[in-house]
Amino acid sequence: ERYAHLVGQYVMVPLVNRRIRIIADEYVDIEFGTGALKVTPAHDPNDYMLGKKHELQIIDSLNEDGTLNENCGLPELIGKDRFVARKMMKKLLENSGNLEKIEDYKTNIGRSERTNSVVEPRMSLQWYVDMKKLAQPALQGVESDDIEFFPKQFKNTYRHWMDNIRDWCISRQLWWGHRIPAFYVNNETFVAETAEEALILAQAKFPNTPLSITDLKQDEDVLDTWASSWLWPISVFKGFEDSEDFKYYYPTSVLVTGWDIIFLWVARMAMAGYEWKGEKPFKSVYFTGMVRDKQGKKMSKSLGNSPDALSLIEEFGADGVRFGVLSSSPAGGDLKFDDKLCEQGRNFCNKMWNALRLLNNWEIDADIAQPVENTLAIKWFDNKMSVVLTEIEHDFTQFRLSEALMKLYSFIWDDFCSWYLEMIKPEYGQPIDKKTLQSTTNTYQKLMIMLHPFMPFVTEEIYYQLNVLEASKLGRKGATKDCIVEKYPKPKRIDTALVQKVETATDIVTKIRDIRNSKGIKMKQLLTVQVQNTEGVTVLLEEKGIVELITKMANLETFSTVNTVEKNSIGFISGTLKGGVVIAETLNIEEEKEKLSKELEHQRGFLKSVETKLLNERFVANAKPEVVAAERQKQADALARIAILEEGLAGL
Repeated sequence: ERYAHLVGQYVMVPLVNRRIRIIADEYVDIEFGTGALKVTPAHDPNDYMLGKKHELQIIDSLNEDGTLNENCGLPELIGKDRFVARKMMKKLLENSGNLEKIEDYKTNIGRSERTNSVVEPRMSLQWYVDMKKLAQPALQGVESDDIEFFPKQFKNTYRHWMDNIRDWCISRQLWWGHRIPAFYVNNETFVAETAEEALILAQAKFPNTPLSITDLKQDEDVLDTWASSWLWPISVFKGFEDSEDFKYYYPTSVLVTGWDIIFLWVARMAMAGYEWKGEKPFKSVYFTGMVRDKQGKKMSKSLGNSPDALSLIEEFGADGVRFGVLSSSPAGGDLKFDDKLCEQGRNFCNKMWNALRLLNNWEIDADIAQPVENTLAIKWFDNKMSVVLTEIEHDFTQFRLSEALMKLYSFIWDDFCSWYLEMIKPEYGQPIDKKTLQSTTNTYQKLMIMLHPFMPFVTEEIYYQLNVLEASKLGRKGATKDCIVEKYPKPKRIDTALVQKVETATDIVTKIRDIRNSKGIKMKQLLTVQVQNTEGVTVLLEEKGIVELITKMANLETFSTVNTVEKNSIGFISGTLKGGVVIAETLNIEEEKEKLSKELEHQRGFLKSVETKLLNERFVANAKPEVVAAERQKQADALARIAILEEGLAGL
């Protein structure tokens, strides 16, 4: 708006007295400087686009060595280096009275990464590839999932690039690389694989001119790096020679790469594959996230913000570092790297090693029968393992590697180390039965096989030590293979009801332990626990070993069912089960009321959120039937818990 009245008029360039037209364009930042921009189409990529758009004259005033040529319009500057000429120009403008003022400001001029020299854009002839025809098959391949992206959202990025594709400049002014196969003679260009082939073409073009190979001059430019890389899936198997390796391996299975080169490499490999082989180069592409520092900057050697990998390994172990990165880097998601992630991995290694030490410390008594609670614990863990295997197999097919690792982490740390080992652990100083230790050793070996792809070193060592344990304590030869070559376990048929019953039992144990902690009751003190008799409780306690398991884990004197839980007890709720820990001292009624009231308020809030979802007709109509059924079950359970809490409050 400031200069709108001047658009279409002309001004004179100082000193050279060249008349140029005033134009308007949204590209110009009106807040920067005067809001007016001198356009030099031959010396700036953006100015070049403006020049094409507004049909401006293109004047190239630079020589290849960075000196000014006669197009600069000032005889005293011709042949001068660009930096020298700029300083001279200031003096010339001052002397002619055309310099109003000088201001310092920051520029975004590019510099060479290797030499730190200022990069000076300059017009030159380059080699280009017409990309529009090449792009269509590669775009269709990704859109149709012939090439499948993980995660899916990168299809949008890919589509944007391919829909707006430009011709590709494949020539580079470097002294290393694949030289452009173009040869010049008599102002004609001949493209051929070799100079000999180019000579044949030139002789055919100029039959009356005697030509030899020394008359040819090959283009000095080399191919862009990506012009070699886009052929990688083909050339690595000698695909242009139609080799047997190529026939066997092409198309390859999975490309793992960063999303920042989705166009530079991924799209170009896809284009090359469809163009020259009529086939995709790979079936799937898994995009990793960018590793960033705590400030969110991309880690790179040039910025110097990358941690020393060897130092990290020295401090946390190779597996600790692998865990730290893998566990917190979902597909395509950026990772802000922190040493604490590796520390968590090291702690996990220590946890597993301590579990191995625990097994080694147990003595065996071959005459002891397997306790019923141990039998149940083994059955539960085997079924839970099949649940986890099913889930992580699905994660693997979707390339959710971080999620798969965290499920294994939780399964090993919580279910195996914290629950299972405690379920089967003999009393202090007492031996364990042989059958339980043998099952546990086999189970631990399976866990190491499951975790091995993520943490190969500690799992291999624990797997070997378990073989030693089998030989020394169980009197049988362990597995002869290394962990790395063992077959990955497959899920078996799952007894969902059994898994749910044992997890209800562990929840009951947790609630009883919470009461111990809140009341300061020592773990060695035996407790009396009552649960209200319902149909659900009857089904739960029918499972052989459940009562014994709860009694052992919670250190109880008795665990019984009653029609009404004693009033002088501290109540708890597990799912729809109501129970109480009977205590000798008088119960603090007000404290118990406050606790039940808070829980009741929480359950009512939970019920409201579930019912809001179920009242949403779009959710009920569009969600999967099993999802809707799960929400209805949550509603029923919440109503049952509310009824129990209200009854408990009324009883107080």
